[in-house]
Amino acid sequence: MAGVKFQLNRLMFERGMNVPELVRKSGVNRNTLYAIKNNALNRVDLGVLERICDALPCSLSDLVVYEPAGGDERPVIRFNPAFKRDREGRIFIISGPSGAGKNTLINHLKEINLGVHYIPSFTTREMREGETQGNPYHFVDLASFKAMIDRHEFLEYEQIHGNYYGTHAKTYEYAIRHGYDVLKDIDVNGALNFRKWFRDHVVLIYVRPTDLSALAGRLTGRGDSLEEIQVRMKRIEFEESKRDQFDYLIYNDDVLAARDELLAILRREGVL
Repeated sequence: MAGVKFQLNRLMFERGMNVPELVRKSGVNRNTLYAIKNNALNRVDLGVLERICDALPCSLSDLVVYEPAGGDERPVIRFNPAFKRDREGRIFIISGPSGAGKNTLINHLKEINLGVHYIPSFTTREMREGETQGNPYHFVDLASFKAMIDRHEFLEYEQIHGNYYGTHAKTYEYAIRHGYDVLKDIDVNGALNFRKWFRDHVVLIYVRPTDLSALAGRLTGRGDSLEEIQVRMKRIEFEESKRDQFDYLIYNDDVLAARDELLAILRREGVL
């Protein structure tokens, strides 16, 4: 649909500014900033926009643009029609600390024909050994990522451990609308945002080892640098503080046992 679009998402990205910082500098309400950032408002007081421009800083023409009708509505993966449900689709989110084994669990499930799709996020981080394009991420450079922000392709994006990660909005909307179930791993903030956006279509599953101190060894084993490990370990306390907001908890001390637990959850939720 043609109309006015706000470029706050892109401008904050370019300036390395987050919402709490912009709240402090502009005095604009946090919820209003999120609504503008996500283009969820049709009208905004000019005074509010001017305060945002002063805080960033930017011109009003940078912040507000007219976008003509059009745009690519296609999902970024091909859904298998054989797995189409006779209900709206559901999104099963796996989250938890780095090194908890989230991708390993998902890879084990991919070996089983469950009728659940996996939608990779986009990231600017380097591809690791054993990874391929689309597994576990769509790998893009910073310029491409920024262009996707400009086109409003992301449901949300975040900088984590120095790299950017983005969730492709239209693909998830398509999955729900057309009756496809999705398995997704994402950081804790992203998981809770999925619940806000898609509400009852989302099931949140938190994965961690029983002993959190084991995570450092796992990160070392997969080739993370000492600096990366230190950054990731510092985030654990925050991630654990959100654990109670998840629907299920899996202790991943043995990957096959954890896989069976995850299968039991999918069975309980009517996927199998």
